[in-house]
Amino acid sequence: MQAASSDKVGDKAAGPATGEKSSRLPPIHDEPLPPRARTLVTKPTKNMLVDFVLETQNRSQAIARRYTQLLLSERYDEANHLHDEVGGRRVEWPQLTQQVEALTAEHGQPKEILQYLTTSVGAEVQTFYFTAGYKDGTELGVRITVDHYGHVVGAAVGGEVIPSHKKRYDRYDNYTTKTALSLPFKGTWTATNATPGSGNGHYLNPNQRFAIDFQISVDAPQGKRSNHSGDGSKNSDYYAYGQDILAPADGTVVQVVDGIPENPPGVTDIYYRFGNAITIALGSSEYAVLAHLQTGSTKVRVGDRVTRGQVLARCGNSGNSTAPHLHFQLSDSPTLSLAASLPAQFVRVVRRGVPEARVQPLTGDLLANQEPPAKVPASR
Repeated sequence: MQAASSDKVGDKAAGPATGEKSSRLPPIHDEPLPPRARTLVTKPTKNMLVDFVLETQNRSQAIARRYTQLLLSERYDEANHLHDEVGGRRVEWPQLTQQVEALTAEHGQPKEILQYLTTSVGAEVQTFYFTAGYKDGTELGVRITVDHYGHVVGAAVGGEVIPSHKKRYDRYDNYTTKTALSLPFKGTWTATNATPGSGNGHYLNPNQRFAIDFQISVDAPQGKRSNHSGDGSKNSDYYAYGQDILAPADGTVVQVVDGIPENPPGVTDIYYRFGNAITIALGSSEYAVLAHLQTGSTKVRVGDRVTRGQVLARCGNSGNSTAPHLHFQLSDSPTLSLAASLPAQFVRVVRRGVPEARVQPLTGDLLANQEPPAKVPASR
């Protein structure tokens, strides 16, 4: 989400320095996509389904980006409005502005700002990392924390911030999935929040970088697609709701969460982000996570051995989910708060009606498992 690049200003600074500030804000860019990710990005089609899962990162990310631009441009009045005005956690504002002013006096204002990654801390806040680049080659690390309500509750610049380029989470960008994965559902589903880049709410979060949201959609008027019937006000309106969720491969169940209430469409649960979920150890340090499941639908327990295609639960709308869908991801650890996300490539898939041997889904892909070859009766 690109923050506005220019505004008319005449504000006096709220910190020690005062006077007119430039109306031109430094542009913000996203981290460069690695070579493999660039090859995955496709051009959108008229029939592509717009992402329906409104991850809080998208809104919080816009706030963090805007705040960074304003702060480094010494437009303190505007930046200060993005803080929590009712109290709680506050940044050391005088110290922060003094650091910015000292840097600006030595290096001028930044020519550009690069966003690298996002981390979630607890249930309510997300932290965003940036690197500001100056004309003389100087780089400044910036860390901005935004709470669920859209308030900036933490900010730091300078030496105490680990430079973003030294805190990268792209070590798995060229990873090839070791387990032969099958799609974890029957029939044709649509992938969303899957294409690499900051427009995807998963991608800059190291714990969910390669996660995929799956839903069922159908053709709708004017070349569009819809994921529900009626007005979409009930979970039962959604085509994916209550559908069987399957094991993507053989493995052992290592985590089961059930009993979390489901959300009405349009409402999210920020405290149980994955909602009802199942984690399966697949071997080779790969763990499959299937989340946002229907309450009370789980059919397995921790320690159970499961086989490819076995029914695990039903699709629901629990956790950080605005509408019924399946969140699927591969991780390198069963402890999701510490795990890194792995690219998930599925085998023997039909994508947009074309059989393919191996597929890493992209937003808008219509996907189904290929039918297993028919068994030939033994000759007598």
